Amino acid sequence: MRRLFLSLLAVTVSLGAGFVLRSFAAADATVELEELRWKQRVLLLPERADESLGSTWRRYAAGLAERDLVVFRRSKEGFVQVFPRTEQRVVLLDEPSSERQPFIGVTLIGKDGGVKRRWRAETADVPREVFARIDGMPMRQAEMRRDRALGQDLVGSKAPRWTVGPEWDGSPPLRLADLRGQVVVVRFWTDTCPFCAKSLPALQALADEFADAPVAFVGLYQSKPRGSERRWSDAVALARKLGVTFPLAYDHDWKTLRAWWLDGRPTRATSASFVIGPDGTIVHVHPGPVFFESDDPRDARANADYQAIRAAIRAHLPPRP
Repeated sequence: MRRLFLSLLAVTVSLGAGFVLRSFAAADATVELEELRWKQRVLLLPERADESLGSTWRRYAAGLAERDLVVFRRSKEGFVQVFPRTEQRVVLLDEPSSERQPFIGVTLIGKDGGVKRRWRAETADVPREVFARIDGMPMRQAEMRRDRALGQDLVGSKAPRWTVGPEWDGSPPLRLADLRGQVVVVRFWTDTCPFCAKSLPALQALADEFADAPVAFVGLYQSKPRGSERRWSDAVALARKLGVTFPLAYDHDWKTLRAWWLDGRPTRATSASFVIGPDGTIVHVHPGPVFFESDDPRDARANADYQAIRAAIRAHLPPRP
């Protein structure tokens, strides 16, 4: 991940195609583009004149995350990070120069630090065009092949027991062994994750669909950042506000998340989901960050992942007596 730092020095970073930005010291954190190189793509947006465009980009949060995009929007102070949101404001200031035209459009910078495309104006079509340009890159295609394979090595293995609680809501404390004979769907989630805010209602829709079948849904809460302790009642209140009715438990210090998902493996998100068969074997892994049902072509990935979870549940339902 990028390194955020406070400094009294200004650092100039030069990119391809003659594009130059500067990170200035300020009361805010600053980030160097060089720190993002080979890790994230960068999207620079102009000052927002139309508020509807802001909601357009929020609509594409899942797509931005999948493509490793960090987004800055120009303001009077320079470029301010708008995605992903951070607790501390992150500023990337434009290098002023009378020798070139002022920045007025949208600029896409690749992981190699080169400018991949500029748009003269920010319009409602730009997000789709940004994604299409990225998805056509060989590096992105390799990333998609890698992402599809994440977690597949766990399929067919026994799910470890979870170490959660003592906080539970929606049921008495449960053990995974207590649910043997049922399909069990486990989602790791947190209350500061916009992708969880979309996936939890989708998971509840599946819980409603399989309400009369031997399927148990469990949400394991992780407080971010790791080591922090948020009020359990606040996390539960948010989940219930999202419509969730299935049991929830607190995974302190990410003990179960690390044992099941993080330790010793490459991952893209902490918000993974697992489908476990009646015999305790993992039958499907969704590596995160988001899934939900949609017939909008722009949500094809999220919808495909939702349908895959549904299919895994159906395929492993125990026969009715």
